[in-house]
Amino acid sequence: MKNSGKSFTPRSRMPLSDRAKQFAPFSALSGLDEALKRKELEHSRTERREMTDDRAAVVNERLRELYTGELVEVTYYCYGHYRTVRGVVSDIDNRGRRLIVDGTEIHFKDLYDINCR
Repeated sequence: MKNSGKSFTPRSRMPLSDRAKQFAPFSALSGLDEALKRKELEHSRTERREMTDDRAAVVNERLRELYTGELVEVTYYCYGHYRTVRGVVSDIDNRGRRLIVDGTEIHFKDLYDINCR
């Protein structure tokens, strides 16, 4: 048997580094998992919910009361899905109309709910 330029007799021991290569994971369909996840996301998309005037007033009021460093839970619309992020407000950009929570940039137009903790 030849492996890595080394020859082995039937009774000699194969080095552990060569032996481990025999049992390395192998995926015959590489990329299948990623493709299935993308397809699942495409099929689970939802329409943006209509923001009522009352809900918009509540969100705007909570947005005005927010301050940097505050712990919040924000629900927002992103690429066909509603997502929720919990964390610390790191920036409130009124000029750019965006909120940043733990590195996640959320545009004001995508906000659906804000809960202060």
